[in-house]
Amino acid sequence: MHHDATLFSLFDDRLKLCFDCQRKLKYNKIRFNLDGVDVMSFVEYDEHVSDLLILYKEHCDEVLAPLFFDPLKKQINKNFRDHTCIPLPSSSQKVTQRGFHHLHRMIEYLNLEVADVLIKTQDVKQARLSKTERSHIDLVFEIKKDIDCSFEKVVLIDDVCTTGASLKAASSLLTPYCKKLCAITFAY
Repeated sequence: MHHDATLFSLFDDRLKLCFDCQRKLKYNKIRFNLDGVDVMSFVEYDEHVSDLLILYKEHCDEVLAPLFFDPLKKQINKNFRDHTCIPLPSSSQKVTQRGFHHLHRMIEYLNLEVADVLIKTQDVKQARLSKTERSHIDLVFEIKKDIDCSFEKVVLIDDVCTTGASLKAASSLLTPYCKKLCAITFAY
C-alpha cells in the first residue's frame, strides 16, 4: 500500500477522508455551457465519488459535508462572492429522512449568501436511472410562494451534473428573475 501522507495531513481535522481516499478524488475543473447556462464543475464523477455521495446522502454521514466544496472555498468565493447561491431542492421526504438538506450542508462552509427559493414537487430517483433515462425526465421544481426571486446574480448549486436535467429545470424557472445565472456542481 502506498502512503504519501504528511505529518500535517495526519493531524488536520479538516480532512474528512484518509489521505489515500482524498487522493482518489480527481480534481479537474471544467466549464461548459448547458442551454445558455455557464456551469463550473470540479471533480470527475466516478465510482469513488459515487460511493462518497451515497455515504453522505443515503447513509446520512453528515460529517462528510465539508469534503465536497470546502477544499474549493477560495476559488468559489473568488468567482461567486457577489452571487446569491440557490441550492437545488431535495424532496421534503428526503430532507426529513436524512435529517438535513445535503446541499445546504455542503455549501454552508462557503460563507456565501444562500436563498432557499425552490421546492421539489416530484421525487424521481435519478441515481437508479440510466443517463439516457435521466435526460428525458422533466424534473418538477417550483418557486416557493411569497418569495422574492429578484436577484442580480444567481449561482445554482448541485452535487452532480450528468445530463443537466435538474440544472435546466431550475434555470428555466429562475432566469426571468435575475440578470445573470450560472451554476456550479461538485462533480460531472
